[in-house]
Formats: sequence, structure tokens, C-alpha cells
Amino acid sequence: MDKELTLKTLIEGGRDIKNFSQRELARRIGLSNTSLNDLENGKVKKPDIEILRKIAEELDLSLEQLLKAAGYDALTNWFSNDEFKNKSSRDLKNIIKEARIFKYDILDWDSNKRESTRIVMENLFRISHKLEILNNHPEFDYSIEKAIEEINQALKDLELVAKKYDYGKLPKDL
Repeated sequence: MDKELTLKTLIEGGRDIKNFSQRELARRIGLSNTSLNDLENGKVKKPDIEILRKIAEELDLSLEQLLKAAGYDALTNWFSNDEFKNKSSRDLKNIIKEARIFKYDILDWDSNKRESTRIVMENLFRISHKLEILNNHPEFDYSIEKAIEEINQALKDLELVAKKYDYGKLPKDL
């Protein structure tokens, strides 16, 4: 009986927070008002898991808590060590959204870093080539001072490449 009361408490509490009547929630999850009433009042011994998922999603409740309250303790064991335990569907959607943003941000950062490295490598190759020519042909219009200046610029450009990614951009829940 306690589990049924807990399920009732969870659903009613969620409805109250969202200001949904029983009829409104039933309509949103595609269930008859009578069926939802029976579920809330414990007349359904093993509620359909898909219905519980829809309720959790509509009311931003933890599916794990609803499953436990509905008597699916064995099923919820896989949640026990999960870092996303007790997260609502909305929380999980937000975590996924943040993870996608982070993924594209770090891919962009990595791409920029590789492009900068490629440019610096080309510049160093060009400087090396000019120094070889200068070594063999002193009259070549290039100086050691110019080479040093260009190498120092390449080193400055490499500072950006050596910079660590800002992990402060990492989503909180990852």
C-alpha cells in the first residue's frame, strides 16, 4: 500500500507543481481520465512502464522514482550507480543539449588548433628553406635577423596552439 501512496503522492505532487488537473495530464499522455485515476489511486498493480515514462516526462519527474513507487524495484537497480540518477526527462534533455554544444565547441577548438599548427609548420618550413638558400647564396635577399623575426612570430603563434582547452565550458553534469 505504501508504494501505491508514494506513486499517488509523486503524480499528484507533480500535477500540482505544473498546475495540471488529472484530466489535463491524462489528455497530455494519451490516457483516459479513468485510467489515470485508477493508476494514481493504486488500483493498477503494475502500471505500464511507457505510461510512467510519459508521466515522468510531462511532469518533469524522475522516471526512476516513479518506477520504484510502481513496484519495479528490480528494473531500477541499473539506475543505482548512474550519474544521472533521479534526473527528470527535462534535466536529461538539457544535459544532452549542453553536451552537444560542448562537443561542437571542442571540435571547433581542435580544428582551429590544428589549422594554426599547420600554418606555423608551413612558415617554419619556408624559413628553413630560405636559410638554406641564404647559406648557399649569400647574395640572397634574406637575413638572419629576418629569419629570427619570423621564427619568433612562429613561436608566438604556437603559444595559442599550446594553450589548454577551457574545461570550464564542460557541462556541469558531464
